[in-house]
Amino acid sequence: MDKKRDLPHAIVIGTPKSGTTTLCGALMRHPDIYMYPKKETHFFNDLFTKRDMEWYKSLFAPAPDGALLMEGTPDYAMSHCVERTAERIADTIPDAKLIMMVRNPIDRIESHYVQMLSNAREVVPIDEALDKWPEIVGTSDYGATVETLRQHFPDDQILVLFLDDYKADKDAVHAQVLEFLGVDASETALAALSEQQALHKRENQGMDGALLARLRQWKYYDRLNMLMPKGVIAMGKKLLRKPLKVPSELPPKTRARLEADFAPKWAAFQSEFR
Repeated sequence: MDKKRDLPHAIVIGTPKSGTTTLCGALMRHPDIYMYPKKETHFFNDLFTKRDMEWYKSLFAPAPDGALLMEGTPDYAMSHCVERTAERIADTIPDAKLIMMVRNPIDRIESHYVQMLSNAREVVPIDEALDKWPEIVGTSDYGATVETLRQHFPDDQILVLFLDDYKADKDAVHAQVLEFLGVDASETALAALSEQQALHKRENQGMDGALLARLRQWKYYDRLNMLMPKGVIAMGKKLLRKPLKVPSELPPKTRARLEADFAPKWAAFQSEFR
């Protein structure tokens, strides 16, 4: 591995609510991988015009020499921004390998709805939310997302994973990922990754209080967050966030409409990538 590399070799680009946090946590345990420890940098979508390249490179400065550098920002694959994020990544890191994790599109929509409420700090009914944030539905059109990625990257730099496969056999999926990344996939390495527990369960979803929401806007928040011990961060979230308990099931008519729309797309996608 290039010792002087200061940009990621690989990025977990999506999709939201498809197991990416758990996967990134597992890859963080690999001795040859440096995964940006806070997972989501949002550099190529939200921060591209607000932070410079030196800021982004600094996120990987703590990596040991020779490590494979990674980050994971699942919002890169959201339908309202994937075209510009893919182009930006390709222009900046043309040899980057991209990992895209997906799940049943309807299940993902329901889970993404809850996440959007958390991000927006407001509670609206699910049908209203789908109109207000069309990317909740659009991001489940995985075939369209991959076609966008293919405009900028060859197929051998794109890996598609399925959440149900990951739940069924984590070791097999980890081995697939490590082979794709070109790092040690020995039994010892796989054993280290397998210790990762599932993260970001829906029942633990919360919403920022006013103070934490303002803190996130502070320009030094990312730096402060990087320096904070995990225990302090967990305690802060417990004190500064409130539980988000909302029904997330789609109304029957909405579910039927979306299932009819996504069934052929999902079948075609699985036929190509499974």
